[in-house]
Amino acid sequence: MTDSIHQTLTDLMAAIAAGDDRVRELISRVDELQHALPADSPPMLRHYLEKRSYAKALDFLEGRDEAAAPNC
Repeated sequence: MTDSIHQTLTDLMAAIAAGDDRVRELISRVDELQHALPADSPPMLRHYLEKRSYAKALDFLEGRDEAAAPNC
């Protein structure tokens, strides 16, 4: 499941950067995947997706999450 979310978020970020018309479609897909997440999914991933913090969700999936080592 996280592989699908990762790929969709990667596509979404690329679409945003390119000004692609698929942004709405990709956000809808992220929403679908978010609602299908199993109950034991990482709480931070759920949080980022619920708040639509897609860049942070992508960072989390790629191991660059600031929550693991806050930059204070």
